[in-house]
Amino acid sequence: MQVILVLSILSLAILLFATGWIRMDLVSLLILLILPLFDIITVNQAFVAFSNPAVITVAAMFIMSAAIANTGITAHLGRWLFSFAEKSEAKLVLAIMSLTAVASAFINNIGAAAVLLPMVTGIAKKAEIAASRLLMPLAFGSLIGGVCTLIGTPPNILINELMLEYTGQQFSMFDFTPLGIMVIIISISYMMLFGRRLLPDNPPASVQQLNQVKAYVSDILLTEESAFIGKTLQETGLASDFQLKIRSLLREQLKITSPRRSIVLRAGDILFLEGKPEQLLKLKKVKGIEVVPGAAQVTDSQQKEKHRVAEVALTPNNELVGKTLREVHFRDTHGLTVLAIWRRGEPVVKRVDHVVLKFGDMLLIEGPESQILHLADKHDFLLLGGIKPEPYLPAKAPLAMLIMLAVIISVTVGYLPIMHAAALGAAAMVMARCIKLGDAYESINWPVIMLIAGTLPLGTAMEESGASSYLANQLTSLAGPYGPWLTLGVLFLITMLLTCIMSNAATAVLLAPIAYDLSIHFGVNPQPFFMAVALAASTCFMTPVSHQSNALVIGPGGYVFADYLKVGTPLNILIWLAASLTIPFVFPF
Repeated sequence: MQVILVLSILSLAILLFATGWIRMDLVSLLILLILPLFDIITVNQAFVAFSNPAVITVAAMFIMSAAIANTGITAHLGRWLFSFAEKSEAKLVLAIMSLTAVASAFINNIGAAAVLLPMVTGIAKKAEIAASRLLMPLAFGSLIGGVCTLIGTPPNILINELMLEYTGQQFSMFDFTPLGIMVIIISISYMMLFGRRLLPDNPPASVQQLNQVKAYVSDILLTEESAFIGKTLQETGLASDFQLKIRSLLREQLKITSPRRSIVLRAGDILFLEGKPEQLLKLKKVKGIEVVPGAAQVTDSQQKEKHRVAEVALTPNNELVGKTLREVHFRDTHGLTVLAIWRRGEPVVKRVDHVVLKFGDMLLIEGPESQILHLADKHDFLLLGGIKPEPYLPAKAPLAMLIMLAVIISVTVGYLPIMHAAALGAAAMVMARCIKLGDAYESINWPVIMLIAGTLPLGTAMEESGASSYLANQLTSLAGPYGPWLTLGVLFLITMLLTCIMSNAATAVLLAPIAYDLSIHFGVNPQPFFMAVALAASTCFMTPVSHQSNALVIGPGGYVFADYLKVGTPLNILIWLAASLTIPFVFPF
């Protein structure tokens, strides 16, 4: 009975993870609360997950990664390396993936991608290469680098702690490195020779491009006094006299995209116009014309000197994801005006304050420079252009590197367990002022922490109820007759496919007990099965939701879901085949 109940909860969790109806961290928290209600695990077993070494280690690594990024080490290396690539797309792909992979081996991979993303978009402009040709290689580079070390990615840390819990064995700092190097070589070779030819050539609009053409999007309301009432769009002269492009018309909640020039205007109509600021200013002076609140506010030259225009992207953990600007009172809260919203390289033709925002959306914002910097620094917005980010702390770079090196060495030689070393390293970063204490707290990706802490009890429930043993038996009945080698390949494939629709950390937690039961069934070394889960959970390139690095570039790159499927699927097949054949040689059964 408990097996059926646990498998039902597991199935529901996977469905919710895949659909996104409820946030992943909330789903995991609900799992933690529900399991004790059915006496599947005790309350103590559920909540002890928050003190699990993996949870503490991942949180500490977030802090250390933020401190490293704060000193500007990664950005400095990026400028130095990219200078050798010049304008060659192939060389840039090589440089971007190599640097990101090296950085991601020792710091959080999403952090490495976020630091380098604005730099890569800037390089793309200088080299006159579409940003979409370089940003997916950046995301992929951060994924492949993370699998090279124990601390490179949360699944590695989780699998190590779970294997220690189940078997008493554990991986060392660089046990992942041989397989990680193989993945890096395969991935970079694929992207340089074949994958980059599949990338779309659709650079999203950037703030620099928008400033060059001086185009803004504004929502114009026609009042009862407007002289445009009763006239057709052509008769208003909006296109001929004001040189404004009419993107759409909103009439009583009915949106008409690219309206015909013969349509007759009525009072209350809202026109979505794009054009030069001076032309919009000229139109504002026409009687009966009002700029809709929350739309583009074209200011005079004196106000322009005090305000800046910048482009920011929503990261996957941004508080605005799933909400509208109106719901969160964006303008009142942040003192900034949203001029336009861009999604997948195209402006969203809708009242900006009514748009339900998604991760990857780019906002063109206007306001005081200090407010823009605060928004980027404290509210999970990625500053892409139009304003320089806050300066790094290069003087602290040697000290930050020394602390990171001390952590790595202490874990490698076995002097300290990884949890203790990582926590000490995070504390040392704060004490050395490589990062402020407040910034250290904010650098922790709390949704990921909640996700891990919430799914760990489900892994425990699967093991104690016998659900993992049942699933392992089903898997061995399918591939078992052909031996552990083929079964490992099937486990790798299942892990990879599950990661396509849910968090890689959650996938690692849920499949770890199955990996253990498979090793028991065959009576072999559990390390190859655990390594297969760790590697597969960290190298899924086929969807934007499989990893936050993939999600981070979807907006700035103007990508669609099919782009990841087209470019990532062949790479995933190559890695699946190579890893399935190689893992048993590195970690014999």
